[in-house]
This record gives sequence, C-alpha cells and structure tokens, in this order.
Amino acid sequence: MKNEKHEFLYGYARAAFEDELQRFKNIEDKSAKYLSLLSVGVVAYTIILRLYSSSFFPAETPIQWATCIVVAITYLAMASSWSFLYRALRFTEMPRLPFNEQFINTYEPESLPTIHFALTRTCLEAIKYARKGNSEKSNLLIKGYKDIAFSMWALTLSVILIISSSLTTTRKVTMSEEESGSKSTQQTSTEPDKDVPAPQVTFVLDHAIPKVEKGQQQINESANNRSEK
Repeated sequence: MKNEKHEFLYGYARAAFEDELQRFKNIEDKSAKYLSLLSVGVVAYTIILRLYSSSFFPAETPIQWATCIVVAITYLAMASSWSFLYRALRFTEMPRLPFNEQFINTYEPESLPTIHFALTRTCLEAIKYARKGNSEKSNLLIKGYKDIAFSMWALTLSVILIISSSLTTTRKVTMSEEESGSKSTQQTSTEPDKDVPAPQVTFVLDHAIPKVEKGQQQINESANNRSEK
C-alpha cells in the first residue's frame, strides 16, 4: 500500500541532498573564477612593478621604503588568497546514494514505504557528510575572498605610492638637469667678467736700426758716392 507520508519524507530528503550537491558545485565554480581573476591580477601587478621598479627600488627616501613594504604586503596577501582558493578547489569525496546489486537484493522484497523510509535515512546521513565538506570549502572561499579584498586595498595603496615615487624621482631629475643647465650657461656666458685684470702694455720700436760693422759701413758709403757721380 502506498504511504504518502514516507514518500513525502523521501522526496524532501532527496531534494535537500541535491541542494547540498548543487551548493558544492557553486562553491567550486566561485573558487575557480576568483582564482582566475587573482592570477590575472598578479600578472598585471607584476608588469606594473617591472615598468616602475626603478622609481622606488633601491629604496632611499621614506616614500620609497613605504612603497617597498606595501608591495611586499600586497604579494603576501595575494599568495595567501591564492592558497585558500586553491585548497577550496581540491578534490573532495562527496556522498552518493547507493545503487548496486546488493541494494536491489536487499530492498526488492521490502514494501514501498519501507524502501522510502530507508532511503530517507540514507539521504539524511549523506546530507551530514555533504554539509561538512561544503562547510570546509565555504570557509576556505570566504578566507580567500577576504584576502583578495585586502590585497586589492594594498594594491591600490601601492600604486598610489609608486606614482608618488615616480613623480618625486622625475622632479629630482628635472631639478638636476636645470642645475646642470644653469651651470653650463654660466660657463658659456657671453657677458665679460669685469674683475679680470687687463694685460700690461708693452713698447717696441716701429723700425729697428740694424747694427753693422765699421768696415762694411765704409764700403757702403763709397758705393753710394760712385753712384752719385
């Protein structure tokens, strides 16, 4: 004889068990999505650091030291969240309702209300194991999500500090270039330095009289007299 009460209990227990199985799938899907987004974020953050690492490393100023510390904290938070999400995706044995030759041989002689009641108790036992596994996975997912949220705040702060360090470094380079330019301008200036003393005036004869010997002078005088005659 059909017993609607036991049939209802079995249907209710079976629906609750299927809900736990669906929850298990949802937790794994969310963990996989968060893990994929986190991996993309780590790669993008690493590229940003490679492009702007020269602006804060090696650290010399307080802003650069703060940037290095926040970057390290960001990586630690990302690694922690990645660890939680990865553990949430680990393979876990989930309970299933039995269906084999032994089940058929055992319950085939029994009445339908007896089978419904036995399966209801089996579903109840399976739900306990399923909820335990889902609870562990959901706790890992929640911890991973909290670490992702913290790492995003740290990432935002580190980007702000990196931009500040980059602007400070650029400003220092610009000031040093201006100073070197002003020095070179002073060195190559066209204005005279009026404090430099003028060179002393020297005196020389306009036509120097050559010195000749006495005998040579007489010969020249006689030659001149002959030419006049």
